[in-house]
Amino acid sequence: MKDLRTLFGTDGIRGMANRELTAELALKVGRAGAKFLASGKKNPRIIIGRDPRPSGDLLKCALSSGILSTGCNVIDAGILTTPAVALMTKILDLEGGVVISASHNPLEDNGIKFFARKGQKLSDQQEKKIEDYIIRSHEHDVLPAGTGVGRIEVLEEASRIYLDHVCNSFNMDLGGLKIVLDCANGAASLLAGQALKRKGADVIAYNTDISGSLINKDCGSTHPEALSKMVVKEKASLGFAYDGDGDRVIACDGRGNILDGDSIIAFCAIDMAGSGMLKNKTVVTTVMANMGFDRLLSKYGIEVLKTPVGDRYVLEEMTRTGSSLGGEQSGHIIFSELSPTGDGIISSLEFLNALVRSNYDIDSIYGLVSRFPQKLRNIRVADKKSVMESEEIREKVLEMEGFMGGNGRIVLRPSGTEPLIRVMVEAEDMKMVDYVIEEFTRLIEDGRQ
Repeated sequence: MKDLRTLFGTDGIRGMANRELTAELALKVGRAGAKFLASGKKNPRIIIGRDPRPSGDLLKCALSSGILSTGCNVIDAGILTTPAVALMTKILDLEGGVVISASHNPLEDNGIKFFARKGQKLSDQQEKKIEDYIIRSHEHDVLPAGTGVGRIEVLEEASRIYLDHVCNSFNMDLGGLKIVLDCANGAASLLAGQALKRKGADVIAYNTDISGSLINKDCGSTHPEALSKMVVKEKASLGFAYDGDGDRVIACDGRGNILDGDSIIAFCAIDMAGSGMLKNKTVVTTVMANMGFDRLLSKYGIEVLKTPVGDRYVLEEMTRTGSSLGGEQSGHIIFSELSPTGDGIISSLEFLNALVRSNYDIDSIYGLVSRFPQKLRNIRVADKKSVMESEEIREKVLEMEGFMGGNGRIVLRPSGTEPLIRVMVEAEDMKMVDYVIEEFTRLIEDGRQ
Protein backbone atom coordinates (compact mmCIF):
# COMPACT_ATOMS: atom_id res chain seq x y z
CA MET A 1 0.00 0.00 0.00
CA LYS A 2 1.32 3.46 -0.90
CA ASP A 3 1.96 6.03 1.82
CA LEU A 4 -0.76 8.67 2.11
CA ARG A 5 0.52 12.11 1.12
CA THR A 6 -1.19 15.43 1.72
CA LEU A 7 0.99 17.93 -0.17
CA PHE A 8 2.13 15.89 -3.17
CA GLY A 9 -0.43 14.84 -5.76
CA THR A 10 0.01 12.67 -8.82
CA ASP A 11 2.55 15.10 -10.28
CA GLY A 12 4.26 17.11 -7.55
CA ILE A 13 2.78 19.85 -5.39
CA ARG A 14 0.10 21.91 -7.12
CA GLY A 15 -2.10 24.84 -6.15
CA MET A 16 -3.05 28.42 -6.89
CA ALA A 17 0.17 30.40 -6.65
CA ASN A 18 0.37 32.88 -3.76
CA ARG A 19 -2.84 31.44 -2.30
CA GLU A 20 -2.35 27.72 -1.67
CA LEU A 21 1.18 27.47 -3.01
CA THR A 22 2.77 30.33 -1.09
CA ALA A 23 6.32 31.65 -0.85
CA GLU A 24 6.44 30.37 2.75
CA LEU A 25 5.51 26.87 1.66
CA ALA A 26 7.95 26.97 -1.27
CA LEU A 27 10.80 27.89 1.10
CA LYS A 28 9.97 24.92 3.33
CA VAL A 29 9.66 22.63 0.32
CA GLY A 30 13.04 23.78 -0.99
CA ARG A 31 14.73 23.16 2.35
CA ALA A 32 13.09 19.74 2.76
CA GLY A 33 13.86 18.70 -0.81
CA ALA A 34 17.49 19.69 -0.50
CA LYS A 35 17.81 17.85 2.82
CA PHE A 36 16.42 14.73 1.16
CA LEU A 37 18.32 14.93 -2.14
CA ALA A 38 21.70 16.23 -1.02
CA SER A 39 22.17 15.25 2.63
CA GLY A 40 25.78 14.32 3.35
CA LYS A 41 26.98 15.14 -0.17
CA LYS A 42 30.07 17.26 -0.82
CA ASN A 43 29.43 20.53 -2.70
CA PRO A 44 25.85 19.49 -3.59
CA ARG A 45 24.10 21.15 -6.54
CA ILE A 46 20.42 21.26 -7.52
CA ILE A 47 19.15 22.69 -10.81
CA ILE A 48 15.95 24.76 -10.98
CA GLY A 49 13.94 25.35 -14.15
CA ARG A 50 10.49 26.83 -14.65
CA ASP A 51 7.80 27.53 -17.19
CA PRO A 52 6.92 31.18 -18.05
CA ARG A 53 4.07 31.67 -15.51
CA PRO A 54 4.35 35.07 -13.76
CA SER A 55 4.35 33.33 -10.36
CA GLY A 56 7.46 31.40 -11.36
CA ASP A 57 9.73 34.24 -10.23
CA LEU A 58 8.14 34.40 -6.80
CA LEU A 59 8.33 30.66 -6.22
CA LYS A 60 11.84 30.34 -7.67
CA CYS A 61 13.19 32.90 -5.20
CA ALA A 62 11.50 31.24 -2.23
CA LEU A 63 12.41 27.72 -3.31
CA SER A 64 16.02 28.76 -3.95
CA SER A 65 16.22 30.34 -0.48
CA GLY A 66 15.13 27.10 1.11
CA ILE A 67 17.70 25.09 -0.86
CA LEU A 68 20.52 27.57 -0.20
CA SER A 69 19.79 27.57 3.53
CA THR A 70 20.87 23.92 3.71
CA GLY A 71 24.27 24.64 2.16
CA CYS A 72 23.26 23.25 -1.21
CA ASN A 73 24.08 25.29 -4.33
CA VAL A 74 21.42 26.26 -6.88
CA ILE A 75 21.91 26.20 -10.64
CA ASP A 76 19.33 28.55 -12.14
CA ALA A 77 18.46 27.31 -15.65
CA GLY A 78 15.72 29.91 -16.24
CA ILE A 79 12.78 28.95 -18.45
CA LEU A 80 13.23 25.31 -19.38
CA THR A 81 10.92 22.37 -20.02
CA THR A 82 10.34 19.83 -17.27
CA PRO A 83 12.04 16.97 -19.17
CA ALA A 84 14.99 19.23 -20.02
CA VAL A 85 15.53 19.84 -16.29
CA ALA A 86 15.39 16.08 -15.66
CA LEU A 87 17.87 15.42 -18.46
CA MET A 88 20.19 18.24 -17.33
CA THR A 89 20.23 16.70 -13.84
CA LYS A 90 21.60 13.56 -15.45
CA ILE A 91 23.96 15.22 -17.95
CA LEU A 92 25.57 17.49 -15.33
CA ASP A 93 25.62 14.74 -12.67
CA LEU A 94 23.73 16.84 -10.12
CA GLU A 95 22.19 15.82 -6.81
CA GLY A 96 18.73 16.72 -8.05
CA GLY A 97 16.48 18.98 -10.06
CA VAL A 98 13.37 21.03 -9.37
CA VAL A 99 10.77 22.29 -11.82
CA ILE A 100 8.35 25.11 -11.05
CA SER A 101 5.38 24.45 -13.31
CA ALA A 102 1.74 23.42 -13.27
CA SER A 103 2.09 21.70 -16.64
CA HIS A 104 -1.21 21.99 -18.54
CA ASN A 105 -3.07 23.74 -15.70
CA PRO A 106 -4.40 27.33 -15.96
CA LEU A 107 -2.19 30.40 -15.56
CA GLU A 108 -3.09 31.04 -11.91
CA ASP A 109 -1.87 27.61 -10.80
CA ASN A 110 1.71 26.58 -10.27
CA GLY A 111 3.56 23.57 -8.92
CA ILE A 112 6.81 22.12 -7.67
CA LYS A 113 8.20 18.75 -8.71
CA PHE A 114 11.51 17.12 -7.86
CA PHE A 115 13.92 14.90 -9.73
CA ALA A 116 16.56 12.81 -8.01
CA ARG A 117 20.07 12.08 -9.31
CA LYS A 118 20.04 10.81 -12.94
CA GLY A 119 16.76 12.72 -13.50
CA GLN A 120 14.47 10.11 -11.96
CA LYS A 121 11.08 11.13 -10.57
CA LEU A 122 10.63 10.55 -6.87
CA SER A 123 8.51 7.65 -5.67
CA ASP A 124 5.44 8.12 -3.48
CA GLN A 125 7.47 6.97 -0.49
CA GLN A 126 10.27 9.47 -1.20
CA GLU A 127 7.78 12.31 -1.52
CA LYS A 128 6.21 11.21 1.75
CA LYS A 129 9.60 11.63 3.48
CA ILE A 130 9.86 15.19 2.16
CA GLU A 131 6.31 15.88 3.33
CA ASP A 132 7.08 14.54 6.79
CA TYR A 133 10.05 16.90 7.07
CA ILE A 134 7.92 19.88 5.99
CA ILE A 135 5.09 19.08 8.40
CA ARG A 136 7.27 18.38 11.44
CA SER A 137 8.69 21.29 13.42
CA HIS A 138 12.43 21.80 12.83
CA GLU A 139 13.17 24.74 15.06
CA HIS A 140 16.27 22.99 16.40
CA ASP A 141 17.76 22.13 13.00
CA VAL A 142 21.34 23.33 12.73
CA LEU A 143 21.76 25.22 9.47
CA PRO A 144 25.09 26.35 8.00
CA ALA A 145 26.35 29.91 8.33
CA GLY A 146 29.08 32.03 6.77
CA THR A 147 30.69 30.34 3.80
CA GLY A 148 28.63 27.23 4.50
CA VAL A 149 25.45 28.57 2.89
CA GLY A 150 24.69 27.73 -0.72
CA ARG A 151 25.30 30.00 -3.72
CA ILE A 152 23.43 30.56 -6.99
CA GLU A 153 24.96 29.94 -10.42
CA VAL A 154 23.02 31.16 -13.47
CA LEU A 155 23.34 28.62 -16.29
CA GLU A 156 22.99 30.66 -19.50
CA GLU A 157 23.76 27.66 -21.70
CA ALA A 158 21.01 25.33 -20.44
CA SER A 159 19.01 25.35 -23.69
CA ARG A 160 22.09 24.78 -25.85
CA ILE A 161 23.35 21.90 -23.69
CA TYR A 162 19.94 20.22 -23.84
CA LEU A 163 19.52 20.71 -27.60
CA ASP A 164 23.04 19.50 -28.37
CA HIS A 165 22.49 16.35 -26.34
CA VAL A 166 19.06 15.57 -27.81
CA CYS A 167 19.75 16.44 -31.44
CA ASN A 168 23.03 14.54 -31.48
CA SER A 169 21.04 11.42 -30.55
CA PHE A 170 19.26 11.42 -33.93
CA ASN A 171 20.76 10.91 -37.35
CA MET A 172 17.97 11.86 -39.73
CA ASP A 173 17.14 14.45 -42.36
CA LEU A 174 13.73 16.12 -42.09
CA GLY A 175 14.24 18.13 -45.27
CA GLY A 176 11.03 18.40 -47.27
CA LEU A 177 8.77 18.17 -44.20
CA LYS A 178 6.71 21.23 -43.29
CA ILE A 179 5.90 20.96 -39.59
CA VAL A 180 3.57 23.13 -37.52
CA LEU A 181 4.22 23.47 -33.77
CA ASP A 182 1.81 24.66 -31.08
CA CYS A 183 4.07 25.47 -28.13
CA ALA A 184 1.22 26.39 -25.73
CA ASN A 185 2.98 29.69 -24.93
CA GLY A 186 5.10 27.61 -22.58
CA ALA A 187 8.64 26.41 -22.02
CA ALA A 188 8.76 24.39 -25.27
CA SER A 189 8.62 27.71 -27.16
CA LEU A 190 12.37 28.11 -26.66
CA LEU A 191 13.37 24.58 -27.68
CA ALA A 192 10.97 22.69 -29.96
CA GLY A 193 11.37 24.79 -33.11
CA GLN A 194 15.16 24.86 -32.78
CA ALA A 195 15.32 21.08 -32.38
CA LEU A 196 13.34 20.36 -35.56
CA LYS A 197 15.09 23.07 -37.56
CA ARG A 198 18.46 21.54 -36.67
CA LYS A 199 17.25 18.38 -38.42
CA GLY A 200 16.26 20.26 -41.58
CA ALA A 201 12.51 20.67 -41.12
CA ASP A 202 10.59 23.70 -42.34
CA VAL A 203 9.03 24.81 -39.03
CA ILE A 204 6.08 27.09 -38.45
CA ALA A 205 5.68 27.74 -34.72
CA TYR A 206 2.52 29.12 -33.11
CA ASN A 207 1.81 30.15 -29.50
CA THR A 208 5.39 30.98 -28.56
CA ASP A 209 4.69 33.95 -26.26
CA ILE A 210 6.78 33.42 -23.12
CA SER A 211 5.49 36.47 -21.26
CA GLY A 212 3.53 33.95 -19.18
CA SER A 213 0.11 35.53 -19.51
CA LEU A 214 -1.14 33.16 -22.23
CA ILE A 215 0.28 29.80 -21.16
CA ASN A 216 -2.07 26.91 -22.12
CA LYS A 217 -4.86 29.36 -23.01
CA ASP A 218 -7.00 27.60 -25.65
CA CYS A 219 -3.91 26.02 -27.15
CA GLY A 220 -1.36 23.24 -26.75
CA SER A 221 -1.85 19.53 -26.16
CA THR A 222 -5.11 19.99 -24.22
CA HIS A 223 -6.65 21.83 -27.19
CA PRO A 224 -5.43 19.79 -30.20
CA GLU A 225 -8.26 21.13 -32.34
CA ALA A 226 -6.24 24.36 -32.58
CA LEU A 227 -3.26 22.43 -33.98
CA SER A 228 -5.52 20.65 -36.46
CA LYS A 229 -6.71 23.98 -37.89
CA MET A 230 -3.16 25.32 -38.09
CA VAL A 231 -1.85 22.29 -39.97
CA VAL A 232 -4.65 22.43 -42.54
CA LYS A 233 -4.29 26.20 -42.91
CA GLU A 234 -0.53 25.98 -43.51
CA LYS A 235 -0.87 22.90 -45.78
CA ALA A 236 1.77 21.28 -43.62
CA SER A 237 2.94 17.66 -43.56
CA LEU A 238 2.07 17.27 -39.88
CA GLY A 239 2.13 19.09 -36.55
CA PHE A 240 2.89 18.72 -32.85
CA ALA A 241 1.25 20.36 -29.82
CA TYR A 242 2.98 20.56 -26.43
CA ASP A 243 1.76 21.52 -22.98
CA GLY A 244 3.04 24.35 -20.79
CA ASP A 245 6.06 22.49 -19.43
CA GLY A 246 6.82 20.46 -22.55
CA ASP A 247 6.47 16.91 -21.22
CA ARG A 248 3.39 16.06 -23.32
CA VAL A 249 2.89 15.97 -27.06
CA ILE A 250 -0.10 15.38 -29.30
CA ALA A 251 0.40 15.09 -33.07
CA CYS A 252 -1.72 15.82 -36.13
CA ASP A 253 -1.44 14.51 -39.68
CA GLY A 254 -1.67 16.58 -42.87
CA ARG A 255 -5.43 16.09 -43.07
CA GLY A 256 -5.99 17.47 -39.60
CA ASN A 257 -6.56 14.12 -37.90
CA ILE A 258 -5.44 14.24 -34.27
CA LEU A 259 -2.98 11.57 -33.15
CA ASP A 260 -3.07 11.12 -29.37
CA GLY A 261 -0.57 9.31 -27.16
CA ASP A 262 -2.08 5.92 -28.05
CA SER A 263 -1.48 6.51 -31.77
CA ILE A 264 2.06 7.84 -31.32
CA ILE A 265 3.09 5.04 -28.95
CA ALA A 266 1.52 2.33 -31.13
CA PHE A 267 3.25 3.57 -34.29
CA CYS A 268 6.62 3.87 -32.58
CA ALA A 269 6.23 0.48 -30.85
CA ILE A 270 5.54 -1.31 -34.13
CA ASP A 271 8.51 0.41 -35.81
CA MET A 272 10.84 -0.34 -32.86
CA ALA A 273 9.71 -3.96 -32.68
CA GLY A 274 10.36 -4.39 -36.39
CA SER A 275 13.90 -3.08 -36.03
CA GLY A 276 14.62 -5.03 -32.84
CA MET A 277 14.80 -1.92 -30.63
CA LEU A 278 11.73 -2.57 -28.47
CA LYS A 279 13.14 -4.17 -25.33
CA ASN A 280 11.33 -7.35 -24.27
CA LYS A 281 8.84 -6.57 -27.05
CA THR A 282 6.82 -4.82 -24.33
CA VAL A 283 5.07 -1.46 -24.00
CA VAL A 284 3.89 0.05 -20.71
CA THR A 285 0.79 2.22 -20.64
CA THR A 286 -2.05 3.09 -18.26
CA VAL A 287 -5.56 1.82 -17.71
CA MET A 288 -6.80 4.72 -19.87
CA ALA A 289 -5.28 3.32 -23.09
CA ASN A 290 -7.95 2.41 -25.62
CA MET A 291 -8.80 -1.27 -26.10
CA GLY A 292 -8.11 -0.78 -29.80
CA PHE A 293 -4.51 0.02 -28.84
CA ASP A 294 -4.20 -3.33 -27.04
CA ARG A 295 -5.69 -5.27 -29.95
CA LEU A 296 -3.40 -3.64 -32.51
CA LEU A 297 -0.19 -4.34 -30.60
CA SER A 298 -1.21 -7.91 -29.85
CA LYS A 299 -1.30 -8.53 -33.62
CA TYR A 300 2.39 -7.67 -33.71
CA GLY A 301 3.21 -9.87 -30.74
CA ILE A 302 3.80 -6.85 -28.47
CA GLU A 303 2.82 -7.26 -24.82
CA VAL A 304 1.01 -4.32 -23.19
CA LEU A 305 1.49 -3.78 -19.45
CA LYS A 306 -0.97 -1.51 -17.60
CA THR A 307 -0.46 0.83 -14.66
CA PRO A 308 -2.60 3.37 -12.76
CA VAL A 309 -2.89 6.82 -14.36
CA GLY A 310 0.28 8.87 -14.03
CA ASP A 311 3.55 8.83 -15.94
CA ARG A 312 5.44 8.15 -12.69
CA TYR A 313 3.74 4.76 -12.46
CA VAL A 314 4.49 4.06 -16.11
CA LEU A 315 8.15 4.84 -15.49
CA GLU A 316 8.27 2.65 -12.36
CA GLU A 317 6.89 -0.30 -14.35
CA MET A 318 9.26 0.38 -17.24
CA THR A 319 12.19 0.33 -14.82
CA ARG A 320 10.94 -2.85 -13.16
CA THR A 321 10.48 -4.69 -16.47
CA GLY A 322 13.38 -3.15 -18.40
CA SER A 323 11.02 -1.73 -21.04
CA SER A 324 12.17 0.97 -23.47
CA LEU A 325 8.81 2.54 -24.41
CA GLY A 326 5.81 3.59 -22.39
CA GLY A 327 3.38 6.42 -21.91
CA GLU A 328 -0.13 7.73 -21.65
CA GLN A 329 -2.99 8.54 -23.99
CA SER A 330 -2.65 12.17 -22.85
CA GLY A 331 0.74 12.47 -24.56
CA HIS A 332 3.25 11.69 -21.81
CA ILE A 333 5.58 9.34 -23.70
CA ILE A 334 8.82 7.90 -22.30
CA PHE A 335 11.66 6.63 -24.48
CA SER A 336 13.86 5.40 -21.65
CA GLU A 337 16.99 5.04 -23.79
CA LEU A 338 17.06 8.81 -24.29
CA SER A 339 15.27 10.40 -21.35
CA PRO A 340 14.51 9.56 -17.71
CA THR A 341 11.01 11.02 -18.06
CA GLY A 342 8.40 11.93 -20.68
CA ASP A 343 9.73 14.53 -23.11
CA GLY A 344 7.49 16.05 -25.79
CA ILE A 345 10.39 17.14 -27.99
CA ILE A 346 12.18 13.78 -27.82
CA SER A 347 8.85 12.04 -28.54
CA SER A 348 8.37 14.25 -31.61
CA LEU A 349 11.85 13.38 -32.87
CA GLU A 350 11.35 9.65 -32.22
CA PHE A 351 8.03 9.76 -34.09
CA LEU A 352 9.64 11.58 -37.03
CA ASN A 353 12.61 9.21 -36.98
CA ALA A 354 10.24 6.25 -37.31
CA LEU A 355 8.43 7.98 -40.18
CA VAL A 356 11.65 8.68 -42.07
CA ARG A 357 13.16 5.25 -41.35
CA SER A 358 10.09 3.37 -42.58
CA ASN A 359 9.11 5.87 -45.30
CA TYR A 360 5.59 5.55 -43.91
CA ASP A 361 2.63 7.52 -45.22
CA ILE A 362 1.92 10.05 -42.46
CA ASP A 363 -1.79 10.20 -43.26
CA SER A 364 -2.16 6.44 -42.79
CA ILE A 365 -1.19 6.50 -39.11
CA TYR A 366 -4.58 7.76 -37.91
CA GLY A 367 -6.27 4.54 -39.03
CA LEU A 368 -3.79 2.24 -37.29
CA VAL A 369 -5.60 2.16 -33.94
CA SER A 370 -9.25 1.16 -34.35
CA ARG A 371 -10.60 3.05 -31.36
CA PHE A 372 -13.39 1.76 -29.19
CA PRO A 373 -15.86 4.53 -28.30
CA GLN A 374 -14.83 5.98 -24.95
CA LYS A 375 -16.40 8.51 -22.62
CA LEU A 376 -15.08 10.15 -19.46
CA ARG A 377 -17.30 11.83 -16.90
CA ASN A 378 -16.31 13.73 -13.76
CA ILE A 379 -18.77 13.33 -10.89
CA ARG A 380 -18.51 15.64 -7.88
CA VAL A 381 -18.69 13.81 -4.55
CA ALA A 382 -18.30 14.63 -0.86
CA ASP A 383 -16.08 11.67 -0.01
CA LYS A 384 -13.92 10.10 -2.74
CA LYS A 385 -12.68 7.34 -0.45
CA SER A 386 -16.17 6.06 0.41
CA VAL A 387 -17.06 5.84 -3.27
CA MET A 388 -13.92 3.94 -4.16
CA GLU A 389 -14.44 1.51 -1.25
CA SER A 390 -18.18 1.02 -1.81
CA GLU A 391 -19.21 -2.63 -2.19
CA GLU A 392 -22.24 -1.51 -4.20
CA ILE A 393 -19.98 0.27 -6.68
CA ARG A 394 -17.72 -2.79 -6.97
CA GLU A 395 -20.70 -5.04 -7.68
CA LYS A 396 -21.99 -2.60 -10.29
CA VAL A 397 -18.63 -2.66 -12.10
CA LEU A 398 -18.72 -6.47 -12.29
CA GLU A 399 -22.36 -6.43 -13.41
CA MET A 400 -21.80 -3.88 -16.19
CA GLU A 401 -18.58 -5.45 -17.45
CA GLY A 402 -20.41 -8.77 -17.64
CA PHE A 403 -23.23 -7.00 -19.46
CA MET A 404 -20.71 -5.78 -22.07
CA GLY A 405 -19.63 -9.36 -22.68
CA GLY A 406 -15.88 -8.80 -22.41
CA ASN A 407 -15.95 -6.15 -25.15
CA GLY A 408 -15.84 -3.16 -22.84
CA ARG A 409 -14.47 -1.91 -19.56
CA ILE A 410 -15.04 0.57 -16.75
CA VAL A 411 -12.35 2.58 -14.98
CA LEU A 412 -13.17 4.54 -11.82
CA ARG A 413 -10.53 6.70 -10.19
CA PRO A 414 -10.48 9.63 -7.79
CA SER A 415 -9.12 12.97 -8.92
CA GLY A 416 -5.79 13.76 -7.32
CA THR A 417 -6.64 17.47 -6.90
CA GLU A 418 -10.44 17.87 -6.81
CA PRO A 419 -13.47 16.27 -5.05
CA LEU A 420 -14.29 14.26 -8.16
CA ILE A 421 -14.64 10.64 -9.20
CA ARG A 422 -13.63 10.13 -12.81
CA VAL A 423 -15.67 7.45 -14.58
CA MET A 424 -14.37 6.14 -17.90
CA VAL A 425 -16.45 3.71 -19.93
CA GLU A 426 -15.29 2.05 -23.13
CA ALA A 427 -17.17 -0.39 -25.38
CA GLU A 428 -17.50 -1.39 -29.02
CA ASP A 429 -20.80 0.50 -29.31
CA MET A 430 -21.42 4.14 -28.31
CA LYS A 431 -24.96 3.38 -27.18
CA MET A 432 -23.54 0.86 -24.75
CA VAL A 433 -21.04 3.44 -23.48
CA ASP A 434 -23.80 6.01 -22.92
CA TYR A 435 -26.01 3.51 -21.10
CA VAL A 436 -23.28 2.29 -18.74
CA ILE A 437 -21.95 5.74 -17.89
CA GLU A 438 -25.48 6.95 -17.08
CA GLU A 439 -25.95 3.96 -14.78
CA PHE A 440 -22.81 4.86 -12.82
CA THR A 441 -23.62 8.56 -12.74
CA ARG A 442 -27.06 7.84 -11.31
CA LEU A 443 -25.72 5.35 -8.77
CA ILE A 444 -23.01 7.69 -7.47
CA GLU A 445 -25.15 10.86 -7.46
CA ASP A 446 -28.19 9.17 -5.87
CA GLY A 447 -26.03 7.77 -3.12
CA ARG A 448 -24.39 11.16 -2.53
CA GLN A 449 -21.29 9.20 -1.55
